[in-house]
Amino acid sequence: MARGTGAGWFGMRLLLLCSLLRPFAAVDSHPALPFKYSPEIDVVNQGEAVKYFEEKFYEKNRGALTEEELVKADNLRLRALQEPVLALAAAQVLYMFAWFRPTGEIIRENAVAAAQLFERSLDVSPCHEDGPDFMEFSCDIRYMHAILLYKWLGETEQRDLQLSNAFADRADALFRVFREFPRYAEVRQDWKSPWHISLNAMRFPGIPSRPVWETHKVGIGRWLEDHHHIFKAELEALIHSPQGDLYTQLVRADPSREHLATPGGWESVRIVRYHHWYELFCELAPQTCELLASRPEISKCGFMNVNYVRLQPGTHLKPHYGNGPRLTAHLSLLVPEPLRAGLSVADERLLWSEGQAYIFDDTYPHSVSHWGRLPRYVMLVWFCHPCDDTNQHGQACPATVEDGF
Repeated sequence: MARGTGAGWFGMRLLLLCSLLRPFAAVDSHPALPFKYSPEIDVVNQGEAVKYFEEKFYEKNRGALTEEELVKADNLRLRALQEPVLALAAAQVLYMFAWFRPTGEIIRENAVAAAQLFERSLDVSPCHEDGPDFMEFSCDIRYMHAILLYKWLGETEQRDLQLSNAFADRADALFRVFREFPRYAEVRQDWKSPWHISLNAMRFPGIPSRPVWETHKVGIGRWLEDHHHIFKAELEALIHSPQGDLYTQLVRADPSREHLATPGGWESVRIVRYHHWYELFCELAPQTCELLASRPEISKCGFMNVNYVRLQPGTHLKPHYGNGPRLTAHLSLLVPEPLRAGLSVADERLLWSEGQAYIFDDTYPHSVSHWGRLPRYVMLVWFCHPCDDTNQHGQACPATVEDGF
């Protein structure tokens, strides 16, 4: 099946075009690796590589690889070009940990290499057929991330139309293969383009699915907006406390691990995560915690999480998929520059405006950008998907698009 992706002509075309960005050959044809690897099982190599680079990435709460470690990541890329059993490991490292420099600069050539290596990893996997090892060998991750990155590269390539089209062609070719696997038969009619791949759609086949839900048709959406003034007041009290910026102190006291955003650009304060409340925060913002605990979509949901997030100017969150079954709400708390930051969910674009809540399905591909000059604050809520029948969340599963969207 892999040969049906059009890897011949399209692959050669893309290979030639991408070689203009960074040659595949290197002076050191066999650079050393900082971890032990298997010559046969690529998912083992993925685990070892992620373990090593993750530790370096989060060292001293830095949230970025040093230039020295970026060289090691590039050496892994070079080895993977010669030894495809390392392709999945290299793809994950480049995507997860080598997307940004410590300065915040996007290393675009690493995004290109990650896309190519996710695709290349298919050749040393049982992912050509929809067999019993499909999920065990992360075949969905290989396809979905290759598709996602090629699609993003095609849409963001501004200098070279031919290169942009080549990236888009690869995304579409792999997407056509992926959606035809029998396991996706019930959802493929809703997957009109690579942007429409959704984990919730797979989890709830036959249920209406779309990237953005209508806020006022989802109970928690209306509720968040109605209580915006309370959340905002307690947040401002943290930021402007006589004891100093307590928000920053809370971030430092309970740092979160974040590999999706520009280093230092996505500063989150945990309120509650998987039913573990941040007691210090709740002492400082008691109304916020009391209100959130009153919502069954949160308190009765196993897969729940509520954070405050400070988005710094110039910050980007790379394109990624969330995990299901859940939905996500963003309530804009402090937005000093309206319409200067927002998110893309599948093929829809949303701009944050103070007091406004968005309900979206973050299992679709999504990303965030901030083009303004001042930080903005958002409440991020993960809550139970209305169609999740494993939790007593009190929501009704929409039977039609009109019910839920």
